[in-house]
Amino acid sequence: MNLWHDMCGNGPDLVLMHGWGLSSDIWGEFADRLAERFRVTLIDLPGLGRSVPAGDMSLAAAVDALLEAAPECAHWVGWSLGGQLALAVAEQAPERVKSLSLIAANPCFVARDDWPCAMAPDVFNAFVESLADNETKTLQRFAALQTRGSVRARDELKQLKAVIANAEPQALAPALMLLESDLRPALATLSCPAQLILGAEDQLVPQALAAEAQHLNNNLSVEVLEQSAHLPFISHADRVLASIQRQVDAIDAAG
Repeated sequence: MNLWHDMCGNGPDLVLMHGWGLSSDIWGEFADRLAERFRVTLIDLPGLGRSVPAGDMSLAAAVDALLEAAPECAHWVGWSLGGQLALAVAEQAPERVKSLSLIAANPCFVARDDWPCAMAPDVFNAFVESLADNETKTLQRFAALQTRGSVRARDELKQLKAVIANAEPQALAPALMLLESDLRPALATLSCPAQLILGAEDQLVPQALAAEAQHLNNNLSVEVLEQSAHLPFISHADRVLASIQRQVDAIDAAG
């Protein structure tokens, strides 16, 4: 089963994975700038963008499909749902992952009794119900939440709406359910260098996650960007690019 993927640039292999409801088009200029330094593989997540659903759309099926589309060994960059799936890839196939950069990603996106630094279950369930009633309205609401509080909210919302308008996802609801996955054990047992980049104003992934994530893995590097919401790779592209490059350079220097 082949997911849609595309490759551009030259240099160390790097995989880019987007968030829920969108496609790789959301990376836009950010991907172009990465391609100046890396050989970038863009992957549309299973059932989203131009990719067909992966089997039963379970987490295991999604990971298998992503590994099939990805280079043999690469640095992985995942935003939001893409970050959760990158963690799952690193857990299942650690030899395929040289480093992880998790952007506005939560290993456990929906709050639990022992994990309050996440989206409240009633809010998540409201999204699930809303999606069944009106997909377009739900995606627009989700886009507005992602940009709230950002210094570049207007630009981000425009970019999100353009990608949503062009995307024709085949499995929105099953892909949404992947956000219920609990990848905390994967984060705790990571064997590769990893960093977490958060937006201080993020309405979906609270900055309180920073301390809890480092408690799970004290080798995790965490950066919180002020005046950034859920799309720091747009609002603070220079900072995020520098962080990714710094992590890769450190690995290259060590190896």
